[in-house]
Amino acid sequence: MNASDKRKSITHHIRASSSSRNSAVIAAPPRAQFIRPASTSTSPAVDNDSSHEQSSPSSMGKDGSGAQAAKEREKTLQEKIAELKRELAANEAEFTRALDRLSQNESETASYWQAKYSTLNQQFLRVDTELRVLRTEVDVREAEKTELRDQWELLQMELGERDSEIVSLRSQITGLKQWVSTNTKRSDQTSDEEFGESIARLRNGLQNWAVSHFRKSSFHLDIADQTVIEDLSELVPMYEELATSETKAAFVQSIVSSILVEMIFNKYFVGLPEQEATRFDQIEEYLVQLSSTETVNEWRAMTLSLLRKECAPKMQQETDAVIHNVIARVNCILDSITDAKATDVRDQALRALVTNSINLARLLAAQKAMFRVTMPKIMPHQMILFEADKMEHIGEEDEDSLTAREIRCVTFPGIMKAGDENGKHLQYLNVIAKATVLCSPE
Repeated sequence: MNASDKRKSITHHIRASSSSRNSAVIAAPPRAQFIRPASTSTSPAVDNDSSHEQSSPSSMGKDGSGAQAAKEREKTLQEKIAELKRELAANEAEFTRALDRLSQNESETASYWQAKYSTLNQQFLRVDTELRVLRTEVDVREAEKTELRDQWELLQMELGERDSEIVSLRSQITGLKQWVSTNTKRSDQTSDEEFGESIARLRNGLQNWAVSHFRKSSFHLDIADQTVIEDLSELVPMYEELATSETKAAFVQSIVSSILVEMIFNKYFVGLPEQEATRFDQIEEYLVQLSSTETVNEWRAMTLSLLRKECAPKMQQETDAVIHNVIARVNCILDSITDAKATDVRDQALRALVTNSINLARLLAAQKAMFRVTMPKIMPHQMILFEADKMEHIGEEDEDSLTAREIRCVTFPGIMKAGDENGKHLQYLNVIAKATVLCSPE
């Protein structure tokens, strides 16, 4: 084996050793491979040298230079081998370090994943435990839900029973409210503003009725029956001065208003038979002697409220009789002193006025305060002056210009109130509605 073959063999072994670095153990290259070619190559040379020495001196010189060159090559190879061994040792050391690092990394990775596994396992166990607890709670809640559903059905049944009781109680409460409304202090007490509005509507209705049905009529007092004249003189003493075309509407209103006051507003309670009304009036006078006026007013308000609400249908026959008598009296007088004749339209409108008057009179009577409908009669020998705080003129003149003016007639009554809503303080008077009057010209 020559030197180049030796180098190839060495290089082959080195590459083989380098390619086998991934194995667990790396074997050292055998020294026999590096020694054995040298010994084989030198032994023939020695034989040749000895033969050459025996053959000739010139060949001995050539062999000496060849040996010298062989030694140098061997030395070079030895140095190369040493260098390769050093490289091999360095590579082995580097491989060992790399293997140690890989081993350490593998150990760290194994430790990391072991810890990760332990953590995840603990989390899994914890979550599994919580899941079991939650399932147990769900079972408990399901049981509670079932129990609550049963209770809810029971409550629904009880609620249905309670609803029936509520309906029954509400009907009882309604009845109690109706009873209380007739017995509480302010249940039937109407405000002064409501009374003012009611009397204003009634006054306007009467004015429209008089203008609509007697605008074109004329008076004929000379042909009127004496009985009618006597009745007219009681109602409107100044009738002769008012029976003119200028005061025609005011005269008609004064006649009807006087009849309404006499037959409706001055009655104790419209609808009661005359004997019963007288008996109630006597009882009230007797109670005043036994108790205070406030207590009697409360008794009267409660009693008449009961009559107005509960007994009105039973008093309808007597009420209809009053309405018929009022209409008959009005028609008797007006048909006698005017050329206008009664018609169904006029009677129906008058009936509505009379009915509204009855309702207002009943409501006034059922108050705890003392209400009085005032309609002063103008007598020929008396002079009644205009009072701005109690009267209002039917014309458009200013009240200041009416001061100290004489009253010719009263076309519609006013309302005075004594006391408060509780029937007390009767010394205080209040004008709820002013009387409508016609003043004399200047």
